[in-house]
Amino acid sequence: MSDQPDEPAAPDLPPAPELPEVESPPAGDVLDDVPSREEIIAGAESAQEILAQQPSVQELLGEDR
Repeated sequence: MSDQPDEPAAPDLPPAPELPEVESPPAGDVLDDVPSREEIIAGAESAQEILAQQPSVQELLGEDR
């Protein structure tokens, strides 16, 4: 026999709400405007480029520090 108390019963959850019926455009129509993986990669900046654009600690704190 175990001296541990029984776990309390889980509370009753309400049923999921009814979702309205909606018309969705075909997936192809939605995805037509999405750039390809190659286009995204070609337009991406490297981490070094992004870091180079950030101000230095001296610029943030000022010259008097």
